[in-house]
Amino acid sequence: AASLRKYIVVCGGSCRGLMGIVIDIFNENGATVEGIIPDFMKELEFHHPNLENIKIVDTMSTRKDLLREDTDAVVALPGGIGTIEEFIETYTLKRLGVYPGAVILFNQDGFYDPMLDLFRHLEKSNMLNSNWNDALIVVDNVNDLIEAIEQSKRERLEPRHYAPA
Repeated sequence: AASLRKYIVVCGGSCRGLMGIVIDIFNENGATVEGIIPDFMKELEFHHPNLENIKIVDTMSTRKDLLREDTDAVVALPGGIGTIEEFIETYTLKRLGVYPGAVILFNQDGFYDPMLDLFRHLEKSNMLNSNWNDALIVVDNVNDLIEAIEQSKRERLEPRHYAPA
């Protein structure tokens, strides 16, 4: 628990799904948690009520930009279509050499196996380079997730990682 205090968690600020659980756990253990939420979601009361550091923004696009800003890593927990969309955008920016942080997929209980199968299908179809996983760290348990975060280095990839030749 004390080890959680060293982290600054920047998240979408929602009370829903795993995001709400993550906010609760890190708050309870003294970590700094910052939420970024579009105003329409706050109006719908999707924001976490116990989140002290919350920034209200105009658009989802601004939210995603701020979620990545100055971060060492972006972690995609099991989630719905919004999580997948945010992950795909960040993963694409990593492959294009725009986002320097680590992109980590938390594949607990094989949650993201179908998406990883899709990436392999895209590779076989020559729609994705064979080095697609160079820009991605996939872990399946909390200990490996923490290790991946702690060992991650900020580095920009060459844009040639993006598309097949």
